[in-house]
Amino acid sequence: MPPWPSSPQSCRLRGVPWRAPAGALALVAGIATGCGPEGVAAPQEPRLATVEVMRVTPELLVDVAVFSGQLDAEHSVLVRPEIEGVVASIEFEQGQVVKENDVLFQLRNGEQAARLREARANRDLARQRWKRAERLVERDASSVDTRDVAKAEYEVAQAREELAKLELDHTTIRAPFDGVAGQWLVDIGERLEVETELVRVDAIERLQLTFGISDEGLSVARPGMKVQAWVRPYPGQKFPGEVFFVSPTLDPRNRRIWVKAWVDNADHRLAPGLFANVDLEVRRIEDALVVPESAVGSDQQGPYLWRVDEDDRASRLPIEIGLRERGVVEVIHGLSPGTRIVSAGIHKIDEGDSLRIAETPLLGRTWGTTPEGSLIGEGT
Repeated sequence: MPPWPSSPQSCRLRGVPWRAPAGALALVAGIATGCGPEGVAAPQEPRLATVEVMRVTPELLVDVAVFSGQLDAEHSVLVRPEIEGVVASIEFEQGQVVKENDVLFQLRNGEQAARLREARANRDLARQRWKRAERLVERDASSVDTRDVAKAEYEVAQAREELAKLELDHTTIRAPFDGVAGQWLVDIGERLEVETELVRVDAIERLQLTFGISDEGLSVARPGMKVQAWVRPYPGQKFPGEVFFVSPTLDPRNRRIWVKAWVDNADHRLAPGLFANVDLEVRRIEDALVVPESAVGSDQQGPYLWRVDEDDRASRLPIEIGLRERGVVEVIHGLSPGTRIVSAGIHKIDEGDSLRIAETPLLGRTWGTTPEGSLIGEGT
């Protein structure tokens, strides 16, 4: 482009030719502050793009699949009486932690206690008859048949005593295992049938997490795999678990493979029946080169990063990507450990640009974390 004339009526303003009309020279002088002594604008400073920069280092990358599932108690039972009777007392509070064999209900047992005393008396009498018959046989004063009949009668009396004792024991209703007792379903004085529901007891020190995966997951699902559960009542929190069961067959109703994992619940924060999202660890990649998704650009030539040299200048770096996992991207070719790259602000850059490194993050540090959105599905 030919140089502009040095006339005071001509000047380059912000790189655009402009000729002032007559009588406007004073205005021109006030605006064209960048003009040199010859009326030509001084060169502007090069534009610096403000970006965020990171140095890539190898790290562990976990490939995680997300499923929906449900938490259930390790053991759960509705306690019922084994005999008919009337509730005499309730020995626990609703919601109380109980131990195995703790007394929950006591039924009226006067009749059962009397039957036990009768059975014991008959047992003692039968034993005396048997022993007498044995002594008579030894002196040839009685037949062997008489002794054997007496012995059989004693054994019958013993069995009746045991039945009477068992019936008395059934009037005391105990906790079947360690757990938490629910609400009372009967009250004192109520007459019970053998099918009457008394209380639910749940073992919740650890919970079963049940979820279904597609048949494609059969090759990778196995006992010992790590999982993490997250539920609506505790957003942002994860509860670790471990797979202990993988169904050997597909459910014909939905073509799913049922998987179960133990989730520790010693603090009783989780409750049976909660729906949960399940992070299932499919594989672990050691020493992976991982960058945030915000660092990866793409054009007709493929994906690329902006490499930053020691003079803070940008150059295009073609790459090949592998696993994409919740805000991060694995780079499998084209990137070396220790390389500085632009992690945020790539849309501002051209090849060879000088960069201004941001002192504070341009983006929130959410990459590499699990999204805490709504649950995927409502249970299994």
